[in-house]
Formats: sequence, structure tokens, C-alpha cells
Amino acid sequence: MGANGKPVPLPPGAIRVEDLVLEYPVYRHLVLDRFRALLGALLPWVKPPSRRVLDRITLSINPGEVVGIVGMNGVGKTSLLKTIAGLMSPTAGTVRVGGRVMALLTMGVGFRPALTGRQNLLIGGLLLGLDARGITERTQGIADFSELGEALDQPYFTYSSGMRARLAFSLATSVPADIVILDETLATGDARFISKCYRRLKEIRASGKTILFVSHNLGEVARVTSRVILLDRSRVAFDGDVFEGLKAYEEALAEANQPAHALRSELNGAAVSVTVRDEQGQPLKLVELGQRVAIEMRIDAQKDLGESFVFLRIITVESNQLYAYLTMKRRDTLRVVSHDKDSVPIGAGETTITWTIPFWTGGEGSYFIDAYIGPACDPDAPDISGGRFWRHAVHVSSVYGNAYLKGAASVTEMPVESVNVKLS
Repeated sequence: MGANGKPVPLPPGAIRVEDLVLEYPVYRHLVLDRFRALLGALLPWVKPPSRRVLDRITLSINPGEVVGIVGMNGVGKTSLLKTIAGLMSPTAGTVRVGGRVMALLTMGVGFRPALTGRQNLLIGGLLLGLDARGITERTQGIADFSELGEALDQPYFTYSSGMRARLAFSLATSVPADIVILDETLATGDARFISKCYRRLKEIRASGKTILFVSHNLGEVARVTSRVILLDRSRVAFDGDVFEGLKAYEEALAEANQPAHALRSELNGAAVSVTVRDEQGQPLKLVELGQRVAIEMRIDAQKDLGESFVFLRIITVESNQLYAYLTMKRRDTLRVVSHDKDSVPIGAGETTITWTIPFWTGGEGSYFIDAYIGPACDPDAPDISGGRFWRHAVHVSSVYGNAYLKGAASVTEMPVESVNVKLS
């Protein structure tokens, strides 16, 4: 607070959200409940019932950050953006922004079908806060970026969805602002134009502007953002590293897509550990390329799990990419398609499964190994919807024993002893 008791203005590009609550009325009777909603401004007790879409959201975004907001449909992503943009008033809590906000929440909002693309630039620019002169000064740049050519002077109703996306994105990202809000703006358009949009976003980011970006395409979020906020059940479930946030989102998706009856209750009482061992049986945290190792999965089940599909998933720590799967029939299915179930009996008590790897081929770097147990299934079409993952059951690093190979990072790279160029 300042000396006069008022909040100190935020620097351009900063966002502060504190205990934000947003509720929508639930209209069971369209006319009556809308009338009750109007009366509710004066008589709160006559308000219709409401649904809370944002529940005590608190977050702080600094100038220049590029933040991805992810979550399943209906968790309040767009509502949060609208509130930050000033398009909606919170039910409770405060939202403060520093500087000017440009929000592209719907492609082509305000554009009129009967008018040309050029005429719609004028209307859209006015809606985004530009004056006529500012729009005129930017028209040529917008036209060049959109690559619409002669179509810019054709009626808007003749545009394809990709052309409309080009016009709206080109206009919106040409408006000067301290905070840029984009909601599913790259969902349409061809691959080449989308790539061009990424370059434009990088330019905006390099200029020090704050960007809030919503997308269900996790590849877009990973490429564009430097921080991820995951909304789940109308609250902030994660706020931090991009790859950790996307992993948390994928886990939430997997849980949501899992049938209620699929997850066996017996798995809740099972404990799993994974250990990487050398030839002498000693645990390893550092594996040399080419080393013979055994990967041991120990299962302690309180009940008999019966025939189960079990596998290990090896992922790289640095890039969060899948490296390999290890299943019970992995070696067999690489040679011939098996028509038997890929399974192993897991009884009550302790079960140990060991994969012997004659030569470790993981390139230089760090790896996580995830463990999975689920119902028995066909090896050529595994179904993992009814089982459970134990994430990051073990962390192991891979190195080259030969110092000459240090830094090669991949088993497929070749060390070069010398390079000779001979000119005739």
C-alpha cells in the first residue's frame, strides 16, 4: 500500500491475483432466474444458485514472463483470462494488472461478414483500443504478415477458417500492449503460418512483454512458455516448471479418462520399488554405456493381483522424452507377434521381476524409470487405462566410460579424431 492507503501501481506487464473467486448463476428457469439475478444486486438473498468456476485463485506474474495456463475443459482457464483482461468482474478477491492488456480470446471477434478484411481491420482495431490513425499505420504490416494479398479486399464471409485466423492473429499481435493474452489462437491455420506465429510470439517475448497462453496442444505450450499454471477443479494445482507442469496435466488427464471401475482397489495397497544393479548385484546410480545391468522391480502387494501387465518406462530427465519400454515379452515381441496375453502372476506378498540388460545403450544424461501395473492385455495393443503408474521410481545417470567419448550425449554419435581438407 502507498502512503495514501491505495495500492502501489504495478510495473507494466505485472499481474497480481489474490483470492479470486468467480461464480456463474445457474439458470434452471431462464426468465425467472435471470430476473432474480438482476434483483440480487440489491437483495443478495434472492439470487439464483451459482456455480463456482474459480475458487480462491492466487498467483503473481512478473513482467516479461511467458506463462502457459493448462487444464481440462471447464476448469476456468478462459474465465481467468477474461477476468485478468477486465472483461469480467470477480465475485470476490482482487485482480491487478500493470500497463495495457491485449486479449485475443476469440478469433475474429467483432468482425462483420459483409465487410472486407481491410474494413474489418478498422473495426477490430478500434475494439482493441487503437485509433484510426494507429490502424492505418499498421495496416500494411498486418497485410504483409497475414499474406492474404488480394483477399484482404474481399468480403470476410468468403474467408476460410485459416484465413480468418491469419487476419485476427496478425491484427491482435500488432497492437502495442504490455500484456498479451492468447486463448487457443493457434488452433487453426496451416503449419507454415503457425510456425510464423511462433516466430511472432518469440519476437513479442524478446521485447519483454508478458504473455499468457492457453492451449490444449502441449507441444505449443512447451515451445512457447517458460512457466506453466495447471488449473484443476477450479483451483491452481501446479505453478512452476514447464515440463513438470505438463507432466502433472497429463497425469490429471489420465485419471479423468480412466473409467471409474477400471482402477483395481488392490493397487492402492501395493508398494513398488525399482533398483538398477551391476553384475555383482550392487545398486547403481551411475551406469556406463555398454555396461551389463539388471533392472529390478519389487512389488509388495497386500492382496493377490492375479495375472497383470507390468512394464517399465524409461524417460530422459532433461527433455522429458520417452527412451524405451521394458515389458515381460519385450524381447519376444520384437521378433514375432505374440497372441498370448502379456502378463505375469502377482500374488499377495513380495514379487520381484528382473530385466537383464546385456549392454546399456542409453546416451549420456539422466533418466527416470516409471513403473506400471495393470490388467493383462495383448502385447501388440496394450491398454493402460485400468492400471497405476509409480512415477520416477528410480533416477539413474548414464555416462561414457571412455573419456574420449565425453559429451557425445548419444550412442549414435561418432568421435572424430581429425578433419582434413585438401584443396586442389
